[in-house]
Amino acid sequence: MSETPAGQTARLWISWILVAILLGYGIVQTAITAAKLFTS
Repeated sequence: MSETPAGQTARLWISWILVAILLGYGIVQTAITAAKLFTS
């Protein structure tokens, strides 16, 4: 059942969302660190 197009699409979306969250988190952390360096 997991080989249905819908199942594959759902897994693809989940993997992309996880990647986006990780990238976004890293960018936010970098921005916060840069802001602290520039403001101090």
